Amino acid sequence: MIAIPDEARLAKLTPLNELSGERLSRLREKGELARVHRGETLQAPNEDRNLVYLLEGQLTLVSRGGGAERIKGDDDGACQPLFDGRPRQTVARADRDCIILRLPRPLFDVLADEERNAGYDVREVQVDESGMRLFQRILHHLHDGSLELPVMPEITMRLKALPEEEADLEALSDIVRLDPSVAARVIQASNSPVYRRSAGSVSSLREAVAMLGFITVKKLALAMTLSAPFERQSPSARRLLKRTWRHSVCASVTAAVIAQRSAAGLDRDRCLLAGLTHSIGIVPIVMFAERAGIHDSQGLAEVIEGLSGMVGREVLEAWEFDEALAEVPEQMADPMRAHDGPADLADAVIVARLFCDANAGDEAAMKTLHATPALTRLQLPGDGPEADLEVLHAARMELEALEKALMGEA
Repeated sequence: MIAIPDEARLAKLTPLNELSGERLSRLREKGELARVHRGETLQAPNEDRNLVYLLEGQLTLVSRGGGAERIKGDDDGACQPLFDGRPRQTVARADRDCIILRLPRPLFDVLADEERNAGYDVREVQVDESGMRLFQRILHHLHDGSLELPVMPEITMRLKALPEEEADLEALSDIVRLDPSVAARVIQASNSPVYRRSAGSVSSLREAVAMLGFITVKKLALAMTLSAPFERQSPSARRLLKRTWRHSVCASVTAAVIAQRSAAGLDRDRCLLAGLTHSIGIVPIVMFAERAGIHDSQGLAEVIEGLSGMVGREVLEAWEFDEALAEVPEQMADPMRAHDGPADLADAVIVARLFCDANAGDEAAMKTLHATPALTRLQLPGDGPEADLEVLHAARMELEALEKALMGEA
């Protein structure tokens, strides 16, 4: 039996010509050859999950309406998959012995979406068959714009729409009062060491604005509303998203403290917001898996690792967050990322997340934390990685107080 065609020949086939060499090689590895004897048939419905090509021999394609088309292995028609674009009832009958090539359509779809989404950061992950199917389905829906994204909470939309240049305190207060728990947490955060500016305590939104200013209180209130998308009904999804939210909170408050201590000129409130939203891409993935009845925690974790960054960017762009915030979820995929210029939001969140992971006992995170160039770019007041991290450890009380406010804990 002949061998599976090499990449050069495969690249002449449609739609395989959409793939670059490396992706074409990955698809070729999963290809299978089969012999179809004279008189045998192939049924289109049985080949739904395959791209089927005629390599040698001659077939006649017959559709329900009576139309027939003869294809030889060496003519132009053989460059197309046998059943693509044809009625579902189409039958291929072998006029003489044939050799066909089957390539898995789900894998092709994944690779083609990777190719089309070259601007996205699709991480290289090893997934099992069920994980691959989930990965492919989510990537497909993301690419064609049909992936269901979490709806921005109404209070968040109203806060985002509030013009900062007008500094309308009454409008801000009216919006925040829509959710008493948000108002309470804003006041609690205002009294945390990260935000408090005087010995006195804040007991109302008006006092918070007087002390911190309209813009800071607006951003704090905005941050307090972002836990809503992480709340799900099913126990398994709820547990996963609660852990994700808690981790996001840890990263956000650490990023805020980094901004305060850094000489890089980062905005504390934007770092707080970037930390809270850097894992938002996990939410649509969990929503999709929940609706599909997928409970394979390992497979889901692998898909989250590979796709949450690009999905997160889609969510934040749909929510009309600015580009610098929207690109953070994707940039988190590479803690060793290099870039020109000063530290940015992603640098602060990368270091913050690694710091949280290391404090939770993750030894690999601690090693990466010492090695990441983001730590150097942040210009913390220490004279090296160890001293820089001591600055964050020394801020433990500030971190804990603000973390409790964001979590709604007393």
